[in-house]
Order: sequence, then C-alpha cells, then structure tokens
Amino acid sequence: MSSKIPWSLPEGVDEILPAKALQVEKFRRDLLDLYISSGYEYIIPPLLEFKKNIGGNAHEEIVDYAFSFKDDLSSEEVSIRPDISEQAARIDAYRIKSEDSVRLCYAGEVLKSKASPINRSRFTIQVGAEIFGDSSIEAEVESISLMLESLKILDLKNITLSLGSSRVISIVLEKVSSSGLDEEKLNKALARKSRSDLLEITKGLEKDYVDLIINLSTLYGDEAILEEAKSKLELILPDIEGEIEHLKVVVGNLRKEKGIDVYIDLGETLGFKYHTGIVFAAYADKASHALAKGGRYDGLGHSKDEPRPAVGFDLDLLAVTNLIYKE
Repeated sequence: MSSKIPWSLPEGVDEILPAKALQVEKFRRDLLDLYISSGYEYIIPPLLEFKKNIGGNAHEEIVDYAFSFKDDLSSEEVSIRPDISEQAARIDAYRIKSEDSVRLCYAGEVLKSKASPINRSRFTIQVGAEIFGDSSIEAEVESISLMLESLKILDLKNITLSLGSSRVISIVLEKVSSSGLDEEKLNKALARKSRSDLLEITKGLEKDYVDLIINLSTLYGDEAILEEAKSKLELILPDIEGEIEHLKVVVGNLRKEKGIDVYIDLGETLGFKYHTGIVFAAYADKASHALAKGGRYDGLGHSKDEPRPAVGFDLDLLAVTNLIYKE
C-alpha cells in the first residue's frame, strides 16, 4: 500500500518551479526598479481585507471577484484581495492624505474567485503603478508611457496600444437604462463586435438606440475612427465630443513612442467597471489577450470628502512571463 497522500491544486491555481520562479522574480525587480526610478513610491498592501471595506466605492464590483470567509479572530467576513489598484487608492486617501499628487507602485499576489476567460487562471502576481491627485492629460500620457516601457524592458516587441473611453459606453448605457437591457451581456457583445448578438439583445428598443449601439460596435481602428464617431454617434454627440477630443490629444502626445501601433476601440470596456474616463491596454503579437491595462478612475478614493483624481495601470506578471519564458 502506498503511503503517499494524493494531492492536487484547485482549478485555476498553479505553482511556479525553479528557473521559472527566478525569472518571475527578476521581472518583478526590474519593473519595481523602473517605477521607483521614475518617481513612484513602493507600497505593500495587505493580502486580507474586511469584506465590507474591500473595493471602496467599487465595493459591489470588486467583492464579486473576491474569496470571502468568516474570520474567527474578528468574527467578521474577510476577503482575499482580487485587485491591488483599489487598495492603493485607499492608502492614498486614508493613510497618506496628501492634497498634492502622489505616485505609488506595488507588486503582489492576487486571487480571484472567477477564472480568467483567457488562461483559466485565478491566481497571479499583479504589478502596477498609480498616480493620484492629478486630473491632467499629462498624467494619463505618463501612465500609458510607463505601461509601454514596462513591456519593453521585459523585451516584448511589436506592441499594440488600445485606447478607449469608458465614459462613451457609460453615456450609451444611460440612454437605454430604462429599457432593462442586460448590461453585462451588452458589454460582452460589444467586445466581440457581434452584430447578431447585439440585435438580439436590443430587441424592443427604439430604432435610434439600436442603431446607436450597432454603430458603437463598429468604431474601432486607427485615429480616423475618432472623426467617424462624430457622425455615427450623432445621437449623443454633445455628451461625448469632449471625450473624442480628449482621445485625440492623448494620441497626439503618444506619437513619439517608437515601435507602438495605436488602436482605438470606443466599444471596448477594459478591466473593472470603476473607470471613469480614458481606458488603455497593451497587446503583443504573441498573445491575443491584454498583457497590461489601465485607465482613469477618479473618485474611487476621496480627499477631504472630494473625489480624488486617479489614473494608473497594472500587468499580469505571470501571463507576461509565460509568454516570454522558455522551459
């Protein structure tokens, strides 16, 4: 009879063995060195949070991704963090409490109750950098440029930068909010650019609103899409004209980035829903999924009861390592 105890790991969880583990650690140090040398301060947020506090103003969304359980010591529900950027926002607002701009960076494990649809993973090391207290376009360009530099120092080439605006999609959803549309299904259909799914989801809507959603799903491509959006989204043009001009300025500021293809997608939502403005993601030709993503998320934290401007990004270090590392 064998004395070995059979074991296995939960679905979506893996262990990293020697050689590859060392590569992950080297990449982590390289990224943190880059952020610290760029003026960002390093923080180590806790792995465990009270469930009632997790996510701050984005609690309902974040807690849905968290593993939660009863803590015997506190007799309260606690959660394992599924995201670190919202923890950074809390540290900025409640621990640092500065009225000036603050730059923070981090690298740590996160665990999600829902597996990634791309690689079926629920565990990774999240590395990122955030800017708080700065609502300027310059802060957004800085964040995007640092995200791109992060992938470059890991020796990833042929990077495509995708830009969008969560505000545009929010305005469209506000227009049809009274119709009872399933927002999650609509976002997924927009991401797939599936005309047939969108027509099915929007059955019963007024024709103008159906056309608005279908048109939104076609607005992806190069910078020319931004001009096209003015005619295709005419129904909401007064509300989104500022967003379109904003994206034009950002694209203009990013032209100096060498070896980067810029792609606009006004119908894509990236990451969590707490973004309030520009959203961005970086792709490499070796992978079909985003390797890094970020955006503006004003108001997730507060300073003196005022919404705190914030923009930043994070990357999935294990996904990036899997793309680069050769056994």
